[in-house]
Amino acid sequence: MGKENTLDPLTDVESVHALLATWLGSEASPEVLEQFAATQHTEFSMVTTSGAVLAKADLLAALRTARNSSPGLRIEIAEFEVLLDTADFTVVRFLERHRHAGRRSDRRTTAVLVIDAAERRFRWRTLHETDMSTG
Repeated sequence: MGKENTLDPLTDVESVHALLATWLGSEASPEVLEQFAATQHTEFSMVTTSGAVLAKADLLAALRTARNSSPGLRIEIAEFEVLLDTADFTVVRFLERHRHAGRRSDRRTTAVLVIDAAERRFRWRTLHETDMSTG
């Protein structure tokens, strides 16, 4: 049972969140949203901070109308942990910190990243966010 996954999950998490921050925080080209969408597994789903379950199509539909909705948004990743790492998938947990307009909101996030062997990259299979903000 040797570790065969040579991909870097932290780099992937930071890259995906950089795309999201660019899309939500600037007049980004549609290519940015396409790049973000390409990181997700065809069966992607997520649990939002409010408890709603969104499929990939639902999330992308909401994001299409959210370009530059938070000008200057920055998303920082901290407290990154690999919970499980196999040849087929990696489970990670991290603190996701959004900074916008002098405000900060934190969420604890757990994600399952499936390895796309053909492209030697991760595809995000599922994501669960828990709001950590304190008013």
